[in-house]
Amino acid sequence: MALASALAVVALAAPAAAHVRSDGTPVTQGGYGIVRLIVPGESERAATVALTVTIPEGVDLKSARTLPIPGWSATVERQKVGSAERVSRIVWTATDPASGFGNTEYREFSFSGGPWPKGKDSVALPSDQRYSDGVVVSWNEVAVDKASEPEHPAPIVTLNAAADGHGHDGGHGESATAAGANHHDDAAAPDANESSDGLWHSISVIGLLLALAASVAVAWVLRRDRVTGS
Repeated sequence: MALASALAVVALAAPAAAHVRSDGTPVTQGGYGIVRLIVPGESERAATVALTVTIPEGVDLKSARTLPIPGWSATVERQKVGSAERVSRIVWTATDPASGFGNTEYREFSFSGGPWPKGKDSVALPSDQRYSDGVVVSWNEVAVDKASEPEHPAPIVTLNAAADGHGHDGGHGESATAAGANHHDDAAAPDANESSDGLWHSISVIGLLLALAASVAVAWVLRRDRVTGS
C-alpha cells in the first residue's frame, strides 16, 4: 500500500517537473548573449506545434536572432517604445503537423539577443506552449522565494555582472586586461620603431661618408699619377 502511494505521488509530480526552462547558461548584464529554452512535450493526446516567448516590459532587447529549426518557422515581433523599438515576442511555429513533437520528446529553441538589462540578477520569460488540439499551456509564474515551486514556472534567464562592472566587456570578445595589454603594446611599438629607424639612419650616413671619402682618395691618387707621369 505504501509503495502504491509513493508511485502515485511520483506519477502526479512527474508532469509538473517537465516544464519549459532555460538551460541555465547565463548572459551578461548590458550585453548580448544566447538563450536556450528546453521545451518538453507533455500532452499524451497532442503534439507541441508552437511556442511563444514574451519579453517582459523593462527588458528592452534591441535585437533578437533565432536559431533555425528544421520544420519550424520563427517570427520576432517588435514594439514601439518612444522613438525606439524593442523585441516584444518571439514566436516559433511548426510548418506542418508532422513537425510537432510528442510527450516522449523535447525541442531546444534558441535565440541570440541584447542588450540585457543592467542591475538585474535574472529575467523571467513567460512562455505559451500550444498543442495540436488547440490547448495552450502558459508557463508564466515566478516563485515568490527559493523554497517554493510554482505549478507553471516561467523559464528564468540568469544575468551575470559585466567583467568591468559597467555593463560591457573590455571589447569585442576580449577582456579588459587583454585590451589594456594590447593598448600598452601599441603605445610601446612606436618607440622601438623609432630606435630602429634611427640606427639605420646613422648607418646610412656613415656609409655615405665612407663612400665619399673613398671617391676623394681615388681621385687624388689618379691625379697624382697623372702629375708624376707628365
